[in-house]
Amino acid sequence: MCLGIFYTVCNWNFSRIMKRTPLRKIGKVGQANIEARKRIAEISEEKGLNYCEINLAGCLGGMYLAPAHKHKRAWYKGDAELLADYNEWVCSCIVCHSKIEFDQELTDKIFNKCRP
Repeated sequence: MCLGIFYTVCNWNFSRIMKRTPLRKIGKVGQANIEARKRIAEISEEKGLNYCEINLAGCLGGMYLAPAHKHKRAWYKGDAELLADYNEWVCSCIVCHSKIEFDQELTDKIFNKCRP
């Protein structure tokens, strides 16, 4: 009961303060990222990648998976073909992805092991 009153008061305040703004259009790089994610999902489904390929200490196994790319996104410059190339990414959990994100030596070692 008390939670309902709190929600009503908060909702009333936000509706008076916050203005609705239109969403920005998706650009060329954003479209390439969307297309690459679709292709990566198809490749993962074909190859049965429903686990973390990196498997470092603290790995979550099959939870919270996302593709970890060999390079930073700016390096691909919106090229959907290159972003979705099987040799440019590995399936990883968020813990392993965070560990290799800023360590280029570890990233190279992982990619040499997973994608020789």
